[in-house]
Amino acid sequence: MENNRPEILRRVGRWVVIAGAILLVISLAIVFVVSPQGATVSSDPGAKPIAYWITLLPSAVGIALVLVLPWRTPPRPATVGERRPFVITTIALASLAVVFPLAAANVPLEGELYILGKLVLFMIIPGVLLLLVRRSVKIQWNWQPSRWWAPAIVVVVWTVLSQIAPWNPRFEMAGLDPTFVVVAAVATALTAGVGEELFYRRWLQTRLEAGLGAWPGIVVASLTFALMHLGSHGTGDIVHDVARVIVVQGSFGLFLGVMWWRYRNLTALIIVHIITNGWGVAAALLAS
Repeated sequence: MENNRPEILRRVGRWVVIAGAILLVISLAIVFVVSPQGATVSSDPGAKPIAYWITLLPSAVGIALVLVLPWRTPPRPATVGERRPFVITTIALASLAVVFPLAAANVPLEGELYILGKLVLFMIIPGVLLLLVRRSVKIQWNWQPSRWWAPAIVVVVWTVLSQIAPWNPRFEMAGLDPTFVVVAAVATALTAGVGEELFYRRWLQTRLEAGLGAWPGIVVASLTFALMHLGSHGTGDIVHDVARVIVVQGSFGLFLGVMWWRYRNLTALIIVHIITNGWGVAAALLAS
């Protein structure tokens, strides 16, 4: 529980939240100055910049809804189980979160290698580790019906704002092989939709919450999630690239992190992540 956490960890947690807020403000300033026209959200070739309000509005509304739906709900805290397994798994997961963007920046992880890297570092290695090292964290699940109906409302509203609303860009199939698009979409759904949510929210954020507190855990997990995208969304301008992924992918990660903390419903998070990567592709395939 929060009250049982050592004072030094509570202080670290407070400074993490403050630092995260400052970093977000600085990143917003950088992207508005360097690329006021918007940011390229997709890593697909030929993807066009999207205005920042289109990118940020769904996550902002989603976070607001998560915090009020339902208005009264019992907390679902994550706490440390056994100290040694907790330390081992937290350090290992944090290390993997650092290794991937470094590897993507220094090794040509593209196409199949990029997908394979995610599969190995985000699913296979941590999955095996957590099977071998157990009892590291505990979650108070509180299985009320609101754990399902509340995120369902959030997902629907977020989908309307981020995918269906007329201001959102449409995925262009011109010149692309439909079979390749389907295979790539399925691979992305597995490694990003499932793998990234397992790794960054279910496994990493849960442990960061248990060690530092809920909001510090959300902030750190969202930041590492954002920086992971440098490998696929980088342009070579490191300052601008870091600022852009913090604003775009970091805000999306913050939305998902708050959802995980409030509802502990991994299915809802996976659905959101698959929609953000696959809705446009599915719509284009159905229309073709």
